Amino acid sequence: MTLRFAVVYEAIADLQVATELADRVFVESIDWLDEYLLDHQRTWIREWSGAPLTWKRIKRSALGSGFKVRGLYDEQPAKPDARAAHRAILYLRYIIPELAGILLIRDQDNQTERREGLEQARRKLDRAFPVVVGLAVVERECWVISGFDPKDQTEESRLAAERQRLGFDPRQQSEELTACKNDKALRSPKRVLRELCGGDHDRESRCWRETLIETLCSRGAKNGLGAYLAEVRDNLSKLIGHLS
Repeated sequence: MTLRFAVVYEAIADLQVATELADRVFVESIDWLDEYLLDHQRTWIREWSGAPLTWKRIKRSALGSGFKVRGLYDEQPAKPDARAAHRAILYLRYIIPELAGILLIRDQDNQTERREGLEQARRKLDRAFPVVVGLAVVERECWVISGFDPKDQTEESRLAAERQRLGFDPRQQSEELTACKNDKALRSPKRVLRELCGGDHDRESRCWRETLIETLCSRGAKNGLGAYLAEVRDNLSKLIGHLS
C-alpha cells in the first residue's frame, strides 16, 4: 500500500528540495528499496481538492472550516508558528484519508524561535503520528549551498571568491548567512547560491541530488538540514521498511 505523506510548504522550490531529499534518504536507508519502486511506496501530497498545501492556503482553508487553536503549549505561550503548525496538522489529518505523516517545511528567516514553535505544535498532538520538521536556517538556499562541490576550475574560482568575500566557507557555515529582502546583499543566501551556481537551476539541483547524504548531514549540522534528514530516516523510512 502506498503511504500518503502531506507536505506543508512555502514555495514549490521548497517542496521539491524537501521531497527529493527525503526520497534519497528512503533509498539509502532501506536496503531493498530502489528509485524505481518509490512511486509504489509513497505519495507526496502537495495539494488537496485543487488547493496547494502552502502555509497561507492551509490557514485560510482551515479557518474557513472552523479549525481554531487556542491555549498554552507545555504551559507556555505559543512561539512563532506553533498555532499555524497545530492548525495545519489537525486540518490535514481531518481532510486527507489514510494520511501516514506530515512534513512541515519552513524557512527560519529572522525568527529564531520558529523551531520551538513547530516543536510545540508537534508535542501537543498524538506522538504516534509522525510529523517531520524541516526548518531551513536561515533559508532553503542554505541547504542547497551545503551540497555545492566544485565540478571544474570555474566553479573552484567561484567558491574561492565567495570565501574571500564572506570570510568563511559558505558550504560549511551557511547558517552564518542572513535572511533579508535584498537578494544582492553580501550575506544573502540567494546571492551566494546564485554566484556559486551561475544562476543555473539545473546546477543547483545537483547540489541536493548528487552530494553524498553524509556530506549534507555534516555540513547541515547547524542549518537544519542534518536534523531534517535524520527525522525523515527515523520517523518515515521505518514506515516503508526495515532500516539497513
